[in-house]
Formats: sequence, structure tokens, C-alpha cells
Amino acid sequence: MAHPDDLLAALRTFADAVARKRATPIAAPAEEQLRAPFENLLSATAEAFGIDVICAGEAALPSRLGRPDFAVSNAGALAGYVELKAPGVGADSKRFRGRNRQQFKRFAAIPNILYGDGNEWALYRNGERAGPIVRLAGDIVDEGAGAVRERNATRLAQLLRDFLSWEPILPQDARGRIDLKAFAALLAPLCRLLRDDIADALGDDASALSTLADDWRQLLFPDATDAQFSDAYAQTVAFALLLGRAEGADPLTLESAQDTLAAHHNLLSRALQVLTDPNARAAMSASLALLQRVLAVVPPALFTTAHDPWLYFYEDFLAAYDPALRKDAGVYYTPTEVVRAQVRLVDDLLTGPLRRPLGFADPEVTTLDPAVGTGTYLLGIVEHALDRVAERYGAGAVANYATQLAANLHGFERLVGAYAVSELRVSRLLQQRGATSHRANIYLTDTLESPHAEPRQLPLFMQPIAEQHRLALEVKRRTPMIVCLGNPPYDRHEAATSDNGHRTGSWVRWGEDRAGGNGTGKDAIFRDFAAPVVAAGRGGQLKNLYNLYVYFWRWALWKVFEQDDRRGGVVSFITAASYLDGDAFLGMREHMRRLCDEIWIVDLGGEGRGGRQSENVFAIQTPVAIAIAMRRGAVQPEAPATVRYALIDGRRTQKLKQLDAIGSFQDVDWQDCPDGWRAPFLPSAASGYSNLPRLADLMPWQHSGVQVKRTWPIAPDAQTLTRRWRELMKAENRAALFRETRDRTVAGRYRAGLAGQTGARDDTPLAELPADTETPPIHRYAHRSLDRQHVLADGRLMDFRRPDLWLAHGNRQIYLTTSFTQPLGAGP
Repeated sequence: MAHPDDLLAALRTFADAVARKRATPIAAPAEEQLRAPFENLLSATAEAFGIDVICAGEAALPSRLGRPDFAVSNAGALAGYVELKAPGVGADSKRFRGRNRQQFKRFAAIPNILYGDGNEWALYRNGERAGPIVRLAGDIVDEGAGAVRERNATRLAQLLRDFLSWEPILPQDARGRIDLKAFAALLAPLCRLLRDDIADALGDDASALSTLADDWRQLLFPDATDAQFSDAYAQTVAFALLLGRAEGADPLTLESAQDTLAAHHNLLSRALQVLTDPNARAAMSASLALLQRVLAVVPPALFTTAHDPWLYFYEDFLAAYDPALRKDAGVYYTPTEVVRAQVRLVDDLLTGPLRRPLGFADPEVTTLDPAVGTGTYLLGIVEHALDRVAERYGAGAVANYATQLAANLHGFERLVGAYAVSELRVSRLLQQRGATSHRANIYLTDTLESPHAEPRQLPLFMQPIAEQHRLALEVKRRTPMIVCLGNPPYDRHEAATSDNGHRTGSWVRWGEDRAGGNGTGKDAIFRDFAAPVVAAGRGGQLKNLYNLYVYFWRWALWKVFEQDDRRGGVVSFITAASYLDGDAFLGMREHMRRLCDEIWIVDLGGEGRGGRQSENVFAIQTPVAIAIAMRRGAVQPEAPATVRYALIDGRRTQKLKQLDAIGSFQDVDWQDCPDGWRAPFLPSAASGYSNLPRLADLMPWQHSGVQVKRTWPIAPDAQTLTRRWRELMKAENRAALFRETRDRTVAGRYRAGLAGQTGARDDTPLAELPADTETPPIHRYAHRSLDRQHVLADGRLMDFRRPDLWLAHGNRQIYLTTSFTQPLGAGP
């Protein structure tokens, strides 16, 4: 036990030192004047406690949120962090404002951090205060040692003891087992803290990380922004350390993780080595050390249990780490019932019309999941194929076939965390089934990148990463695929611009003449989907075609059926169901009919909006469907594929139960679909409804509505709009109030007047209008169906003003609104 007098003396010495520093005329940040006295206080306290404490200062990052002031270790292990504030700021996070508040939000990920301004001290764990705030009796700036009382030393000593004795604890469930969902939620903010540190450092062009980011782009993802590099960096390091620990690295250090991963996960091993090079490490030393400290207590046995601990882990991690990234990447766990049904149906085609008696286990069957995620489909194939081998030839034959299967299975993944998990899961299962070479053919790559890109020439120590890119290109260019299946991402992306080709379809949409530049897409394979839509007069619907899942469909059809148009194969995806009947997808349906012999649709519904809702098998509101497209041999482009359809309805549990009962195509009640080239992938209605005239034919002029792209120019009454316009005109920062977009800025010149208005040619930018400018005309406006409001009718406020609609408007005009891309429900 420490002697109270020693602690009291140490605290008074600290207070006197701060008071003397504040009294000197030398200008310095107030919190800087606490640093040296605090180090002395902590050293004296540690000596009194009889423990070995090292207090390492972190370099400040001017103009950025930066890192905590000190990293503190106890007996060689990280104990926590200290953040000092200027005297008077306090240690109560509820009183923090501005930069201090922003910084506290970032540091909320830290599981043990001490805040202090000299007069107040508080301990926070994961953003929550642990225990009371310790306040001195007076102000050390004015009173020095006189501000300290004996009770202050006693309370601060207890607070410091709690701080220095911290040990990471993994969350447990009610049965005392590690709660993996809670562990994913614990890991996510630590990874986010690392990501934010990297992003800060990239703001400095002289930083070693800036060079590293350029190398990463050359190696793997040429289009990666600084934000995307920061994310890839953080996930790579976090999951490399986690997998290193799972594979037995003990104690967990950067070096032990690298050595452990080298045998079966060479890319991650070398990536960890490159990304944590000592020259770059200084920028994120605090967050990196914290990540290591927490992961070091993960028991390796956690990842070798009988059940699959990784099954939901990455989705749970991504949901806590960055929900927007999860949505954009389309990372949603595919239920095993869905996976098993797809695998069994594809296998039924392989063993039947495609004449591969062993299905997926046949030596001639090569399989690719182009969006492998955490490897669920490849795992399903391994289990199904090797169970058949054991049933037919006995358990002794499984090992040889497992080795052959390992060579024939391939996967592509762009997200580093998912890649790491899938590589571990698949290689472990192959190893368990006896494969002598169980390294999975899973590549960290962008599936949609041009297969004709040139491999990059890099220094020797970076060759394992460059080799990954070269092998992925080889698979894209030359490895024939009999089967392509999986659950590709589905999400509409941002509008295409001159510099985001890689994020808006890449090679599939833009072709070779747009290698990240300004090509026209004339040589792009996506034209086979898009051109028929324009030719049919439905060009206005094309925006619905620009979706990640559509690009993956186009790529898979090219890979399986078009690289060699004499060979048969199967493509099976579960995706959004909009292509079944939407006008934007008529070219997609035609192309699939020309390439394939037979197509089967298993419609799983799942519409989460409108009046006719149904439960989805995913945690999304977009209807989904499984498609299986097959060709036996050479393409017959003038003979449309036969399309059959089945609907699986009911609650989510009922849908999954029905899917699990499907063993072959004979177990499904199929309905025939129309054979027209562009007809929907839906059965003809028995009532003859499908034979009635189409609304689009009766009313041949269809148009997208006015899109203002900001809500403030629309209101239920004209008085509100007049007030808002006056506020905009009086504002010093009009851009902030206006809500600028790509198509409308306050400095841009756009026609103000709309059809039929006076002053139609006025294009004075909003930024240049006098403060007393009159309110633009206000019109009644159908904001939504059955929602009549008012709008400021000024073209400068509307991203897409649709002049043809304004020109056609009149008091006797009649409008009809309807949905072309989704079934009508029970709504208005």
C-alpha cells in the first residue's frame, strides 16, 4: 500500500509546477504546460504503488483531432491513455464543446482513458465515465500546492490505481462464453479509431503513409481515395492481427502475427508487414497498440469450436464499424438455407444435363464466387461435394477429392476484412476434410476491373501482394469457369462522373477506353444490357439499370458463356428482383435469353415498402430472387431460352424452410414464362391480364418528374417559402443554407425562369443576387402522389427542372403517376 503522505506530496509538487509554468511569460498552449508535471506525478504515484509504469508522449497533430497526449504502460503492457486539457476546461465530457467535443467522440472507442485539466480528473471507458470526477479543493493555477487537500490525494490515488490496473475483458454471454456479436461491436470502434488516425496522417503529404497509400493503389485498387485507403488499411491490420491470433500467434505482436500468417495467408502476412513499417507506424502508434492489446487476450480456441464462429462475425463487425459502408458494399449474411438450395440446384444441373457425374467434385468443374464475402458459398460447395464423394466412394476417397476441389474453387473479394475471414474459413474446412494443399484460391481484387490490365512491377519485398493481383488477372483472362454463383452486392451508386469509373461499373460499364479516365463506354459489355433499352424508347429508365448487382450479372454471363461461346455452364445469383419485369432490364432479359438454354427464377419476394409487404430473407426491404441460368454447349443466339418461374411465399422462417426442402428441380412447382425476347421473367396471368394493352403504349409520353434535390424550396404554404427565400438572401453563407449538389451551386449560372415565365433568360448566380431580391414565382406542386404543396419555381433551385413538363402544363392538363419498376400494392 502506498503511503498517503507520499501521494499528497506528489500531487502538491504537481500543482506547484503547473502554477509556476503558467506564471512564466513564455507563450505555450495551456495543456502543454501540464505535460511534464503530469509525467512526474504519474512516476511518483507508480513508485508509491510499487509498479513499473512508462508514460510515452504522443506527438501533436496541428489542426487535426490527433491522438491522446500519453500512452501509459504497466509492466510492459498497455494500460491506457491520458488526455490533458487546459486548466478550466474540466474533465466532465458533458461540458466539452467544439473541438474538445469532437475529440471526445473519437476517443470514445478507447476502453481506458484518463482526462484531466489539473483541477479535475475523470476516467472514461468506451465513452462512459467510470466512477466519480475527482476535483481539487482549489485552482492550481492561482493557488499552486494550496489547492490540494489530503482527501484530494486519496481520491486521485484511487482513480489512478483503477486507471493503471485496467485489463481488456472480452464480453461474455449468459452462459459464460465469449459473445461474438458483442466482440465484433468491441472491435469495430477500435478499428475505426485506427482508420481515423490514418486519415489524419494522410493530410500531411510528407507523411510516410502518403507514399504507402500510393503503393497500395498501384498494387490493388487504382481508384482508392484517401478515405478508402484508410478503411482498407485499418481493416487489413485489424483482421491480420485477429487471424494471426486465431492461428496461434502467442504472444501477439506484429512480428509473431506476420510469421504465423506466412504459411497459409501470405498476402495478409506481407500486407501487415508493409502497412506497419516502422516509418509509417508513428502516425497511428496509439490506436495500433490498443488494437494489439485487446486482440492479445482473444483465446485462439475461440475460432476452433465445432460451430462456425465466423458465420455472422464480419457482418456484425461491419454493421458496428460503418453501417453506410456495409450498405454500399451490400454485405448481408446469406442464410445457409439459401446457399444450400442454390448449391443443390446447380449441382443437379451439373450431374444431369451438363454430364458431370460428381457435380462440383468433378475434376473438370471450376467454380467462382465473384463476391465471396466471408466464404459461405464456397463452404457450402465443399460440404456438399465431399459428402457426395464419401457416400459414393467411402471416407478414404475424400482427401484426394478435397485436394482437387481446392484447386478448382475460386473467389474474388474487394473488402479486406471479408477476404481475410473467407480465406481462413475455406482453408480450414479443406484442411479438416484432408486436402493436402488447402490454400484457398481467394483473391483480394475488384471483380469488375478490366481482365486485360497489366500486372504491376514492384520491389521484391512487395511481390506477394503484387502476385495476388497477377493471379486474379490470370483467373479473369484465362481460367474457364463452368459455374459462377453467389450473392453479389446490390446497391445503386452515385452518379457517374469523369473520375469515378471504377466505382460506377468499371470495365463492365465503361470498357477498355475508360481505364479510370474519360472513355465513352462504346466497347463495354454493358452496352448489351443498355442499348436495347434506349432503342425501345425507355432511356429514361436506364438509371435503374446502374446497380452493382447488374454489373455482376453482366460480368458473370461474359465469364461463363462468352469467353468461350462453345462451352456450357451455369450462373446462379441471388440478387434484387427488379430485373424480372422492369423496363430498364429488358435488354438484360433479352441478352440472357440469347446466351442461355434454360433459366429458372425462384422469387423470394420481400417487399418491405408499400401496402403489400412481405418478410425478406435478408435484413433489407428490397425484393430478392434466385436465378439459375444454364447452357448445355454452344450458344444459340436465335433460340430464346426457356424461362420458368416459382414463387416462395410466407414468413421468413417459412421461406427458409421451403428452400431447405429443395433437393432438385423436381421439388419445385415451376410455371412457364412468356418466350418473347424482352418479356418479363414472370408467368403469364391466367386471367388474360397480360394480353391487355400496356399503359406505356396507350400513353406513349412518359417522363420523370421534377427533382429539386433539396426540400426547403417545397412547403405546404406560400408564406413559408417566402420566409425561406428571404433567409437565403440575407445569409452570409448562402451555400450552406442552399445545400449545394453536383448540378446546382450558388455560384453556377442556370436559367432562373421556367417555361411560360417572364425573365426566363436570367441566369444570375444565387451568390450574386442582392439581399432584397424578390421571391421567385410560387406554384402549386404535386410533390408526391396525393401530396399537393407549393414550390419556388426557379430553375436555379432545381437540379432537374424538366422544362418539357412545365411547357406542357395547363389548367386542363391531366397527369397520371404510376410505378413501372415495382408491383403495385394496396396503397393509393
